[in-house]
Amino acid sequence: MKAAGNGNNKKEIALNYRKLHQEARVSWQTLRQKPLVLVGTATCGRAAGALQTLRAFQNEIARRNLDARAVEVGCLGHCYAEPLAVIYKEPFPPIVYG
Repeated sequence: MKAAGNGNNKKEIALNYRKLHQEARVSWQTLRQKPLVLVGTATCGRAAGALQTLRAFQNEIARRNLDARAVEVGCLGHCYAEPLAVIYKEPFPPIVYG
């Protein structure tokens, strides 16, 4: 048996999803306007030294006064190669370092 108002709830969920999706796209585009280093810091990355890798990138960016960011992200999907860093700089394709 369906709950009362179920159709409205689905529409509200879909509307909220579209709103969040658009906000995420805008945030991602804003984030990628500057050079960006993503360091995978899921469990396997942390075990392999990802937090130290992240700090090294952040320290070097600060030391050289670069207009870039190094941020922590979740799993990048290649546990055997951890720690992993993905470097984005438009208009070039991303480069992955293990």
